[in-house]
Amino acid sequence: TFVREVDNLMVFDNDAWRKTGESVQGGYEEINEEIVRRFGILFGAGEIQQGQEVAESVVDSSEIINTLSGGGVSTVGYAEEEVEERSSGGLLSRLRDDGNDEELDSAHTTNRITSLVRKAALGRLTLPCEIEGAERALLVLAGPPEYLNRKGIERGRKWLEEQTGSMEVRGGDYPYRGAGFVATVILLAGVTNVPRIKELQQVAIEAQDNLDEIREESDDNLDELVSDDSDELESLF
Repeated sequence: TFVREVDNLMVFDNDAWRKTGESVQGGYEEINEEIVRRFGILFGAGEIQQGQEVAESVVDSSEIINTLSGGGVSTVGYAEEEVEERSSGGLLSRLRDDGNDEELDSAHTTNRITSLVRKAALGRLTLPCEIEGAERALLVLAGPPEYLNRKGIERGRKWLEEQTGSMEVRGGDYPYRGAGFVATVILLAGVTNVPRIKELQQVAIEAQDNLDEIREESDDNLDELVSDDSDELESLF
């Protein structure tokens, strides 16, 4: 019902993220951190600040809106890998870094990106589901610019197309320094194979059936309480 009332429903399944024996309240802090980590990158991409490097493939608000358009249920995946950032200092730093440029632009960088895309899509999603059949997807790769390359992003995007069967897979990068890691965020919109939702729907159906039985039993008990089997009492009204 709620899905029909909103533009798009982005779901986070608390039960799927709780540790064994942990209460929902006890896991709130970790769950909130996971939410902030994902949505911070997703919604921060495209926001250029003074002195910040510009992305090769910019992901702005229109890309997010287009991915979410069409309604339905969405889930978000995330994966990261620590990297050693290069100094952005003076001439000596640049001379030292020149020998590493080829290494950072090599197949290793591309392979890291494609690996992170797979981990984000097939790992812990905010709403566990099968990604096959997702109607739309958005890939954002964030981290130091020397660890981002267009070839890796394009390969990751193509892989997502193959896995989801969707031709509406967008992708881009979000260069920023200081985090010490490369991260991938994947927004999967219009997912349909979601066992958890089917489970909740079945629980709701059973609860509705039980409620109907309780109401019927309550009505029967009330009739039994106030009825006059001998029909000796005259109605006051």
